[in-house]
Amino acid sequence: LETYDVLICPTNALPSVPAEFDQTTGTVEINGKQVNPSLGWVMTTPFNMMSRCPVLSIPSGRAASGVPTGIQIVGRTYCDADVFRAAMAYERANGQWYTNAETRPSL
Repeated sequence: LETYDVLICPTNALPSVPAEFDQTTGTVEINGKQVNPSLGWVMTTPFNMMSRCPVLSIPSGRAASGVPTGIQIVGRTYCDADVFRAAMAYERANGQWYTNAETRPSL
């Protein structure tokens, strides 16, 4: 973060895992390669959430299966405003998530 004000990170390496997934017995494959079932698919979430950096997760669209996807915006320590500005700029450029029935999450 010495060069950039914010980092844009994926929230997960997979669009979704089954609700009944058990990381103690299940396996996870990404692009045909088996990864650690407890952390291999969560990407940057543990690092970002345990750092002293402000992190904001926002919707980024939908996967081919239709499930919502997201990104994390990470800023410099104590620079929360940069993270909110980046999220607002992304939302303006990409369109708001809840503007119509097609983009709204469904139950």
